[in-house]
Parts: sequence; structure tokens; C-alpha cells
Amino acid sequence: MVYFTTKAMTPIYTFYKQAAATLACVSLLMLTACENSSKKEAQDNPDSTNRDAKRGRITKRTQDGCYIHVSGNQMRDTQYVQLHIESDKVSGKMVESIYEKDARRGNLTGSVQKDKSIKAVWTYMQEGQTDTLTLAFLLTPKALMQKPLKADNSTGRQVTDNSAAFSVELKPADCKY
Repeated sequence: MVYFTTKAMTPIYTFYKQAAATLACVSLLMLTACENSSKKEAQDNPDSTNRDAKRGRITKRTQDGCYIHVSGNQMRDTQYVQLHIESDKVSGKMVESIYEKDARRGNLTGSVQKDKSIKAVWTYMQEGQTDTLTLAFLLTPKALMQKPLKADNSTGRQVTDNSAAFSVELKPADCKY
């Protein structure tokens, strides 16, 4: 039998200690690299809905929503608005269906103003004709508010009543169009 002395075993113990320490360091470096990679990916993707933990706010700069307003004597007149807001640009769709009349369907394009209101142009089709109408909205936490429309006496066309308050309330709805 061959017996090893402590002096003979010292190089083996030293090797294992160094290997264990190296393995621990490499594992720590890999874990740190993965965390940094995830953070960089989140910063590079501005459309992600990452939360800033220190400030508790969403860093996403886009917002989507759908809204509906029901009115009329029989509560069958509907106005449906689908909005996409990115930075200060607004796009979307709008459908206005008056009971037993031809619906107006079209696209919204516009911008968010300094006072946080939305000024948009609605380009729509009705009875085979294309027309436009400038609209004013205000997005609140609970609804989309719109300035009412009135008839222009000289042209007979509908226009936004800019002197009126945001009084038409469109409530949040499912996005279906």
C-alpha cells in the first residue's frame, strides 16, 4: 500500500481550491452579463412596457384605446373611436352610425396639442362621397371627451363648435373595428 502524506496532497488541494474559486467567479460574471443584457434590451426597446422601479411609472410612449358614445331618441345612434397615440402623433378610426341613416366611416389623423387636447382630421366616406371634418378631443383617465358639432349656417356643413366645452363623453369600449 502506498500512503500519501499531507505534503504530497497539498498541490491537489490547491488545484481544487483554485478551480472552485475560478468556477465561482465565472458563474458570477455570467450572471451579471445576463442581467446587463436584459437591462440593455429593455432600454433598446422603447415600445416595451417596462416599469421604472425607482419612479413607479410606465416608460412606454404609445397609447391605444377604443371609445363609444350612444345617443339619440331610441339610444341607437353610435359613435365609435379607435385611437393610437405615439408621442404627439394621433391616428385611428372613427365610425358614426345614426339610426336608419348611412354610416360615416373613416380614418383619424392628428396631433396632441400643448394643452393635452387632440386636434384630428376625420377623413370619411358617406354615400360614396369622401369628406373631411376637423374634430377636437380631450383624453381623460376615464373617457374620451369631444367638443360637439354644429351646423355652419353659410355652408350647411357640420363643424366643431370650438367655443363649446368638451361635453360629448365617449366611454371606453372593446376594440372591434
